[in-house]
Amino acid sequence: MKFTDEKPVQIKNSFISRSSSPYNIYLLASIMENNGYEVDIKDWISLNCDVEEAAKELLEYDLVMISCLSWSWPPVIFIIDYLRKKRNDQIIVVGGVQASLFGVQILEEFEVDYAVCGEAERSIIPLIETIEKKGDPRRVPGLVYKENGAIIKNELASLLNPSEIGELPLPLYERLPKDSCNWLSIQSSRGCRNRCIYCSVPYHRSWRPLEPEKFVEKIIEYSPFLKRTLSGKFMIIDDNFTINPERSIAIAKLSKQKGVKFDAIWNAEVPDLYNSELLSEMAPFTDGILVGAESFDAETIIKIGKGYKPEDIVAGALNAQKCGISNKLICSFIIGFPWQTKEMIIEEINQIYDLVNLADLNVIINWLTLSPGSRLWAEKFKQPIKLREFSKQFRRMQENINILTNQDIEEIKMYIKLLQSNIENGYYRFQHHPSIFYIV
Repeated sequence: MKFTDEKPVQIKNSFISRSSSPYNIYLLASIMENNGYEVDIKDWISLNCDVEEAAKELLEYDLVMISCLSWSWPPVIFIIDYLRKKRNDQIIVVGGVQASLFGVQILEEFEVDYAVCGEAERSIIPLIETIEKKGDPRRVPGLVYKENGAIIKNELASLLNPSEIGELPLPLYERLPKDSCNWLSIQSSRGCRNRCIYCSVPYHRSWRPLEPEKFVEKIIEYSPFLKRTLSGKFMIIDDNFTINPERSIAIAKLSKQKGVKFDAIWNAEVPDLYNSELLSEMAPFTDGILVGAESFDAETIIKIGKGYKPEDIVAGALNAQKCGISNKLICSFIIGFPWQTKEMIIEEINQIYDLVNLADLNVIINWLTLSPGSRLWAEKFKQPIKLREFSKQFRRMQENINILTNQDIEEIKMYIKLLQSNIENGYYRFQHHPSIFYIV
């Protein structure tokens, strides 16, 4: 779906599908059902529905919970306004990343009853009980609400520990619309040890991994629902699956011992590519490895918070090639940082091009898009946030994030397209849509 600022516009295409299943939505629904509540999941993105059609269906419910990212905020505005015009007795709750970032502002600007911030697994049942029994909202962690005209924000819930994550129920994947996504989301850890300048991962420095045995159990438990996806494969949605390579190796070895077979896409970092044992052990279970290489420019690598050198990217890719797995690497790079000139970017693109031809791997070049919640966002976005004008504000800032002219950008795009036509092995893909809000 693509949306303008004023009104959502539906693009219907039978070939459009979600990348991977929306894990959190189906997980929270499972927690609610396990506590005796009847839940309907309206996964309209997976079904590629018109947003007005979606809003109409919600009118029959007394309690509506909406989870959203910052990029899917415009249609949420539409739905909130639509529901409030038709019913003023409906209870509306907003959650997801957008609520965690802007929960207070959401209640200031919109006629919603509650916003939920942070990890919602501890909040969801206390919130429903509070609504059902007209109880005290102060007992609900992470809740934003109004009391006597004032907006109150409760303390966040403590983060789930690895044992608690391991005991979470199976998401209600039996209700996932068939063939609506490419991969089935599964999680082996939460949080990240790093804090990169462009990243909006909410839980830095708080890596919480499942034990290998527990994760292999979840692979077995989730596997029957792979048939609901287009690929029949997993997407391991950890911020970085290989923060502890020994744990990843143990997962692979245990899967072999138990005869568990699966294919998955997983995230790694450049230093992980030097680990031949990791690559060899994970090879039978690997459909793709998403590697955040990010940059060939030494200055940029330091500024964004990475701990390797440009030559490490090449050495890691060559080691992956030696291990026979380089064709499964998908190395992502970011161009358009505020300090980069056109000449710097062209030089980096040349190095990326050489890497593709040298090591038989795949590359995605991403134009820098500021992510709400990242350090770079905080540095650049100084004006007060107005959520009704969120996408307009974002566009204005994004267009001025770097020193490049429109002509520079067009020349860079044309240069990438020229090199793309000369690639023999692997692929290049360039993503440049800083002014458009997509539901993903």
